[in-house]
Amino acid sequence: MAPRYAPECSPLKRWIEFLRKDYERNEFTIKIGRYVGLWAHPIYYLLWTVILPQPYESLTLRFASTISFIPILFFKHYPASFKPWLNLYWYLWLTFTLPVIFTFLMLMNNFSGMWLVCETMMLLVFIIFVPNYYMLVFLFTSGVLIAYAGFVFSTGTHLVITREIIEYMLPLPMAILLGVLFSYTTRKGAIEQRNKSLQSLAGSIAHEMRNPFGQIRNCLKSIQNMLPFSPSTKEKNTISLDKESVNRIIKSIAQGQNAIKRGVQAIDLVLGEIRENPINPKNFTYLSASQITRKALDEYGYDSDNERNRVRLDTRETFILHIDETLFLFVLFNLLKNAIYYFGGHPKSEIRIRFKKGTQHNYLFFRDTGPGIAKEDLPHIFDSFHTKGKQEGTGLGLAYCKRVMKAFGGNITCDSEKGKYTEFTLAFPVVSNNDLARHNNDVIVNALPDFRGKLLLIVDDEPLYRMTLKKYLLPLEVAFDEAANGFEAMVYAAENRYDLIIMDLNMPQMSGYETAERLRCGEAGAEAVTTPIIAHSAEPAYIAGTMAEKAGMQVLLTKPCSQAELINALHKVLKTGPHKPSKSSLLESSRVLLIDDSALNRKLLAMNLTDTGLKVALAENGAEGWNMLQTLEFDLLITDIRMPEMDGLELTRLLRTSKNHRLRRLPIIGLSGAEEEKETAKSVGMDEFRLKTENPDLLLASIEKLLSSSPSKQPIDCTLPPFNLAPSPESMGLSAADIEDLFKTFLDEFQDIETSMYKALAEQNIEYLRAQAHKLKGNAALFGAEPLRQTAETLEESCRSNQTDELEKQVTDLLIALSALSKHAF
Repeated sequence: MAPRYAPECSPLKRWIEFLRKDYERNEFTIKIGRYVGLWAHPIYYLLWTVILPQPYESLTLRFASTISFIPILFFKHYPASFKPWLNLYWYLWLTFTLPVIFTFLMLMNNFSGMWLVCETMMLLVFIIFVPNYYMLVFLFTSGVLIAYAGFVFSTGTHLVITREIIEYMLPLPMAILLGVLFSYTTRKGAIEQRNKSLQSLAGSIAHEMRNPFGQIRNCLKSIQNMLPFSPSTKEKNTISLDKESVNRIIKSIAQGQNAIKRGVQAIDLVLGEIRENPINPKNFTYLSASQITRKALDEYGYDSDNERNRVRLDTRETFILHIDETLFLFVLFNLLKNAIYYFGGHPKSEIRIRFKKGTQHNYLFFRDTGPGIAKEDLPHIFDSFHTKGKQEGTGLGLAYCKRVMKAFGGNITCDSEKGKYTEFTLAFPVVSNNDLARHNNDVIVNALPDFRGKLLLIVDDEPLYRMTLKKYLLPLEVAFDEAANGFEAMVYAAENRYDLIIMDLNMPQMSGYETAERLRCGEAGAEAVTTPIIAHSAEPAYIAGTMAEKAGMQVLLTKPCSQAELINALHKVLKTGPHKPSKSSLLESSRVLLIDDSALNRKLLAMNLTDTGLKVALAENGAEGWNMLQTLEFDLLITDIRMPEMDGLELTRLLRTSKNHRLRRLPIIGLSGAEEEKETAKSVGMDEFRLKTENPDLLLASIEKLLSSSPSKQPIDCTLPPFNLAPSPESMGLSAADIEDLFKTFLDEFQDIETSMYKALAEQNIEYLRAQAHKLKGNAALFGAEPLRQTAETLEESCRSNQTDELEKQVTDLLIALSALSKHAF
C-alpha cells in the first residue's frame, strides 16, 4: 500500500474551512436574526428620542446597522462556495451592531444607568452569538476599541477613568461569566439532544431497513436454491437452466432490486425528516392516478400471495396527478406497510383503494378494515416519532407522508373507528385541461428539434397501439415504419437505419425480448446492433424492466402511457445516443482510479467497471489516492465524497489547484449516498456526480462521456514522421552515437518543463514562456523534429506579440509534441 500522506492546507484554506463549518452552526441563528436585524435599531432610536429621550442618539449609526444587514437577508440564495464569506460578514455585522454601536452610545451618554444596562445586555447577547471564545475576545475587543476611537474623534477628549466609572463597570465581569456559562450549557445541552436524535435516527434506519434487507436475503436464497449443482459434489458442475427457471431467477433479481430501492427510500425518508429538506416541485410530472397506483401495488414487496389478494383497487373515477412519482410511491408503500402489519391479527381485514373526482381537489381513499385507531391518538398520527400499537414503529412514515402531500399542494387526513376501519384521504389539486395541454405542448416544443426528420420503427401486434403511438408522435415531424411482429421487425431493421425502435414485449411467434436479443447479436446487420430500443408492455414494470434491460433495451414504458410520458422517455434515450456494446475501445484503453473507504464498495464497483474493459486501480482514502496520482497516470478519477483522513472534496480541491496540468484537468466523478452533496461536489470542481444507489449504467455513461471529451483521449494534431537521425551526423560532423547522447541531454534538460510552463502560464509569466519556446524551437530544428519546432514557433510568436487568448492550448500542443517525440525516439 502506498504511504499515506495528506498535504498541509494553507492557513487561508483552514480559515475558510473553519468558516464553512461554523456557518452550519450559525445558519439557524441567521435565519431567526432576519426578524430583528432590520428593525431593532430604528425602533430603539424612536424609543430613546421620542418616548424616553436620552442626551445623545445617532440616527446614522442606527440605520447603518439596518442597511448593512440587508445582504444577510438573502442568505439562502447564495451559492455554497459563498457561505464561509457570509459567515464572516455575519460576525463583522454583529461586531458593528453590538459592541461598536452600544459602547459608543454608552460613552457618549456618559455611562448613564440605562446605557450601562444596555451594555450589559449587549455583552450577554454577543457572547451567545459568538460561540468561539478566541473569536469572541478578538471581535469584542476590536469593537470596543473602534467605539472608543469614534468617541475620541467625536468629542476631541479622552475618557478619564474615575471611581464612579469603575463602580459602574463592576457588573460587567458577572455578565461575562453568566454569558459564558449560558453559552457552555446551551452547547452541552445541544450535544446531548443531538446524541438522542442520532440514537433515534439510528433506530429508525435500522427498523426501516430490516424489511427490505430481509426481502433481499429471501431473493438471494431463492436464486441459490435454483442453482442446479452443489460445489461439494464430485460431478461436473455444468449449469443447465430451463426457461421457467431463468424467468424465476430474473423475477427474484427484480424483486431484490425493488427491495433495495425501497431501502434507499426509507433512508431518504429518515434523513429528509431529520434535515427537513425541501421537496423540489421541478421534479413533478403529470401521471394517471390509476396507473401509478397500480404500479405501486405491483411493486410492493408482499410476503405472500394471500397478502397481495387482500388489496383491492377501484379505478372507475381516475384522474391526472401533478406529482413526483417516487414520492407518491413511497406514500402508498408506507400506507400499505402500516395496514398489512395488522393482517396477521385480523385475518378477515383487507385494503380497498378508490378514487373520487371533485371540483377543487380529487381524492384517493385508502381504507383498511383492521384494528382502527383510538380517537385520542388520531390527532397525533402525523407527528414525527409518534407511534402507537406497533412494537417497532419509527413514527416517521406518516409525518413524511404529510410533508409530501403538502408539497403536492394537497393534504392527507385520517378517519378511523376503533375495531372497524382506518381510512386515509389523500387530496390532490385538480389538474385543469389547460395545464395539461400546456405541459404537453412544452414537452413537444422541447423535443421537436431533436426528433425532426428521424425515422422510427413501431413494433406491436396490436394495430390500435400502433395507431395510438403514431398519433402521439406525429407532432414531432418524424417518419414511421410499422411491424406487426418480431419477424417483420427483423426485416425492416435489416433494410433501414432507424433512430429509435419501440418494441412491444408480448407478441406471438417471436417476443420483443427475443427480437431485441437477435438485433443486438447483429442478425439484422451491424447498424441495428446500436439502435436504441424502447420496451412497451403492460407487464409489471419491476419484472419486465429487468428482462428488457437484459435483452438490450434502454427503457421500459408501461402500457398505456400518456403522450408526454412517451415523448419524454424517447427523448431521453435519443439524447443518450446509440446503444453501446458492453465493451468499447475507449474503455479498454483507459485507466481509472477508484477511491472509497468501504472495501466492499470498492470491490463491487471495481468488478462492474472491470467487466466493461476499464483498467481499475483502488485506493481507500484521498491521501492514498493523492500519492498514487503523483506517480501513476490515470485517465479518470472516481472518488467517494465523505472519507476519513482526506475526503473526496479536499482531494478535488488539491487537484484543481495543482501546478501539474495533467492533474489539474483530470476528469473527476464524485460518488455519494446523499443527493444533497451534488451542489458541493460541483462547487469544488468535480465534473460529474452520481449516487451510489443508482443503476451502474448511469455511472458508466458518465465515465464514457468524460473519457470521450478528455484532452488526453483526443488525437494528437501533430503527426510525427519516422524519426531518423541519419542526416544530422553528416551535416554536423558528429557520429550517430554523439547525436544520441545529445538527444538524451536535450530530454534531461526539459524533463520538468511541464510543471514550469504551466506554473508560468498560471502566473502569466509571458517572458518565461517565450524563452522556453525559443529554446525548444532551436533544439527541435537541430534534431529535425519539425512538429515540435512548429508548435514552439507558434507559441513564441504569440508571446512576442502578446496574443494570450490561446496560450493554454499552445502550451498544451507544445508539451504533447515534446512528449510524443520523447516516446518516439530511441
